[in-house]
Amino acid sequence: MTPSLPADTERLRFRPLEMADVDELVALHEDPLVARFLGSRDRVWMEGLIRMVDEEWAERGHGRVAVIERESGCFLGRTGLKYWQQFGETEVSWVLHADERGKGYATEAGAAALRWGFEQFELPYLTAMIQPDNAASLRVAERLEMKPIRTDRLLGDEVIVHALSREDWAAS
Repeated sequence: MTPSLPADTERLRFRPLEMADVDELVALHEDPLVARFLGSRDRVWMEGLIRMVDEEWAERGHGRVAVIERESGCFLGRTGLKYWQQFGETEVSWVLHADERGKGYATEAGAAALRWGFEQFELPYLTAMIQPDNAASLRVAERLEMKPIRTDRLLGDEVIVHALSREDWAAS
């Protein structure tokens, strides 16, 4: 059975992350801004991430996906859904190569992931866990109509947890 994926948008298509993406993901995490918020990661760590993402796909039917520019076929970054057991919540996330920021891709990818989450899975709400000084991601969450609901800690870092309920998503 082919897993469901976020629906392609006018400019973007999506596919599950795969081992062939390791070099792209390492390069993504070498970007100083990405490393500041998500850490710099080496090849071995990224290979482990891909295996973990594969397990989540097998267990939950969703996971993180590659964001591909439709016109060029270039890998832009990643988005998708991640279940955090310690919170009992599913998060939508987005991260892009530096050259691709400021073009609306993060909002477009995040919106596609939200739509996917609500249309394909019985989730009452989706979260985005964003560090307080990550101004760009905070703006994306706002454009996606996600509202701050609490502060928390994720992997040792303080985050502002934003959420969008199924009802609010359907009404927008």
